Amino acid sequence: MNTRIAYIARATVPSGSTNSIHVAKISDAFASLSEDFRLIVFEGGTKATLREVYGVRNEFPIYRIDKGEDTRLSQIKWARKAVGLARKQGCKAIVTRDPFCALIAVIWGLDAVLDLHGDIKHLTGRLYRMLKWKWFVNNKQFHLVTISQGLKDYYVESYGLSAECITVLPDGADLEDFEPFADRELSLNKDSLHIGYFGKILVGKGIDLIRRMAIADSADVFDIYGGTLEEAVKETGAEFSDNVVFHGRVNNKEIPEIMCGMDVLILPNQDKLMNMGEDIGKFTSPLKLFEYMASGRCIIASDLPVIREVLSEENAYLASSSDEGEWIRCINEIKAQGSDAVDRAERAKGDVVRYSWKSRAEAMLNLMK
Repeated sequence: MNTRIAYIARATVPSGSTNSIHVAKISDAFASLSEDFRLIVFEGGTKATLREVYGVRNEFPIYRIDKGEDTRLSQIKWARKAVGLARKQGCKAIVTRDPFCALIAVIWGLDAVLDLHGDIKHLTGRLYRMLKWKWFVNNKQFHLVTISQGLKDYYVESYGLSAECITVLPDGADLEDFEPFADRELSLNKDSLHIGYFGKILVGKGIDLIRRMAIADSADVFDIYGGTLEEAVKETGAEFSDNVVFHGRVNNKEIPEIMCGMDVLILPNQDKLMNMGEDIGKFTSPLKLFEYMASGRCIIASDLPVIREVLSEENAYLASSSDEGEWIRCINEIKAQGSDAVDRAERAKGDVVRYSWKSRAEAMLNLMK
């Protein structure tokens, strides 16, 4: 696509948020597909570069606009400034997770992809009614994307949108980040496994399930990346056993090598997962799921419909999100049937090819063609 394109994000980049990782990775993918790419984000953030924090490979201009007050009117004003800047830069198309940016872009005659990761009401309040405006939703320059089939179904059922007007594009992984490490031999025939968790220290992300697992499975080591013991104790209200090792936060750039040093990677998401006041448990498409797949390690994940959109018993082990006993059985099965576990890990590594950031960005560009 030769059209100049901008990705507009209501986010501070770099920062410690998962959102900022998504912004950096999808922007890098767009920049690899088009030399005419721009990124527009909030003012602020650390002085570190996206290359230092996220390992992005491409250079692209980044424009920053002051966030302003945290009000709905301020959000609309920011969106107007951001889309105005994109238009001034000669962009004919934008991709954004902000509905106000998409609306303004379409009004001004630009192509717009709106990439939704949750309920639009959480982002717009009563202005969710924009999804009732046929001149907007049915406009040939407007393209609606959801991050999971579960979220698409929600919009069809809750907002009366046509299934044909929504494209499902799950999150992804940067496969090149993992290539130097993912071929490490996966050896599972040992008494003690290193079981890795990467993510926020939240009950909704499964930190209490991990606590209970570790108590029941004293033979294995649970390595936690993404927070501290103090945060975990505060979140769960309980103490952790000595075989849970907290490594704190690490730059996203470092994650592939660390993941590929584990034996098993766990995704213990709960059915209810609160994110900034919104329950996204039935909608989420976790970034680390695709990174886990790219690592070539064994995966144990919560048996939830949104996870089954990507994983199955063919490429992972699935267990109840509430029963630590099922997780222990999966760990023991991995130890006892190492060759089968390695085969599943290899299948996951093969399956993740279609979930790369580059393929996601390319699919969005194709929508605008």
